[in-house]
Amino acid sequence: MIAVTCRNGEHFSIDPDAIERVETANDTVVHMVDGSKYVIDQPLDELIRTVRDHRAAAFVARIHLVDGYAATPMATRNARRTRPDTPIVVLPGRDADAGRDLDLDLDEA
Repeated sequence: MIAVTCRNGEHFSIDPDAIERVETANDTVVHMVDGSKYVIDQPLDELIRTVRDHRAAAFVARIHLVDGYAATPMATRNARRTRPDTPIVVLPGRDADAGRDLDLDLDEA
């Protein structure tokens, strides 16, 4: 969700994936896929930057997930156990305890 401001000063959030189109004749009008329209105070450039930043943040957040979970040491251990073909690599030293749990030979790497 991204935060926008109505012309009357009211703040609200919209789903950037549900934006169908934006008109910028006199006012910035956001048309949603469900047919609703919002007249917002932000110019088109600022709206585009906000949507871009939102999507970039979502992309970065997905990179830090392992099988849909936060990439904590426990999640990576569980991912290795359930999916032996996973591209997750056990790093010597830092993940040495995870390697012992899985009976991996860390000296091969």
